[in-house]
Amino acid sequence: MNARRVLAVHDISCVGRCSLTVALPIISSVGLECSVLPTAVLSTHTGGFTGFTYRDLTDDIVPIKEHWRALGMRFGAIYTGFLGSFEQIDLVKGLIADFPEATVYVDPVMADKGKLYSVFGPDFPAGMRTLCEKADVIKPNITELSMMLGVEYREGPYTREYVSDMLERARAFGARKIVLTGISFSQGEIGSVYMDYGTGETGEVMRPEIPGYYHGTGDVFGSALVGACESGLSLGDAVERAVDLTVGSITRTHGSGEDVRYGVDFEPGLADYALAVRSRKGPLLVRVETDDQIRVVESLAMAIWPDNFRGMEPDDHIEYFMKNFQSFDAISDYIRNKGFTYWLLQCGGRSVGYLAYGPEEGWLKLSKFYLLKEYRGRGLSKIMMERVLQAAKELGLARVRLETNRGNTGPIEIYKAYGFAIVREIDRDLGGGHIYHDYIMEKVL
Repeated sequence: MNARRVLAVHDISCVGRCSLTVALPIISSVGLECSVLPTAVLSTHTGGFTGFTYRDLTDDIVPIKEHWRALGMRFGAIYTGFLGSFEQIDLVKGLIADFPEATVYVDPVMADKGKLYSVFGPDFPAGMRTLCEKADVIKPNITELSMMLGVEYREGPYTREYVSDMLERARAFGARKIVLTGISFSQGEIGSVYMDYGTGETGEVMRPEIPGYYHGTGDVFGSALVGACESGLSLGDAVERAVDLTVGSITRTHGSGEDVRYGVDFEPGLADYALAVRSRKGPLLVRVETDDQIRVVESLAMAIWPDNFRGMEPDDHIEYFMKNFQSFDAISDYIRNKGFTYWLLQCGGRSVGYLAYGPEEGWLKLSKFYLLKEYRGRGLSKIMMERVLQAAKELGLARVRLETNRGNTGPIEIYKAYGFAIVREIDRDLGGGHIYHDYIMEKVL
């Protein structure tokens, strides 16, 4: 299976469109696998219904997680929503620590319109902030952000200067990206603003405000945002897709006169949402875990490696290297026995490159870093290199090293542009009379 696996950590209401009953179909609609970790089971959601049943699943979180770890399970992303206690927050932080390769999305569900939800005490925002500090992407509304920052909540409409200041204050959380919801700059409109702290990308997506209060819209928006981001869309495009699905759902519900307790009518909008995501789908890294994925890596190696090195190395040398280092059996051995991680780079659903790395004592070895010829020069290597550097940081390693043929002048210059320096020359005997004449290059983080 080539889909990126997203883990949604939410409660599940048997009736009512919110939490997992929203996350599962929306994230799955764009071709991603949505796995779930239920934190509680309710007969209905709590918005407008009374007498609902509630079963707390806090005690099941660790056993479920440990079973996954025993299976060697991996997740490309973890998406958290409503968490009912400090204990659940701490357990989710442990989950994040146990799956460090995952991109973490946190929706700090706890307040709206200047007030905490009734189930939470005044110290809960400080606890939720500790979870946001573990996230890559956070999605608070303006009330939640104000409370976590410890500043007084203000009602809108807002000035852009005020919102910009709030985004800058949120930089202290350490997240790479933020999407702030429930923002209005003028009467009759509402939407979201966003900022990518790494790239500096920022913007807003505003739509006409529809009167009334609609349950589950935050879950629709958050799930659509995660689905779009994990499909490779830019933050701005992902926010726009999420806003459009949410507003369309509210519009249908408002026009139908349906009982709003059951949530918004999002299902008819899924086809358009999925189409919109696919039409903007950008490059995406997919972790190699299955035999089918290993075969894709092998086929890419067969296409890329001879083309790269023919004329630089003898043909028998290339064949020996392909058999011993780029074959299905060799790749399987590197992943399953030698602790290496492989990633496929996909563009528009096509696999166009791959990379591999593994930890050594005190440094990360970048072992494979290849793109199909027709996809070079498009900035895709930057996405691959960012994954490598992030992996080194996650493993607490301060250096990344690689070996490259001394005649491989083009890639050498690319590595230099990414901050690698040649530290020495080596002549490595790979067996069978085959000797490689390489540079060792290193980047200090």
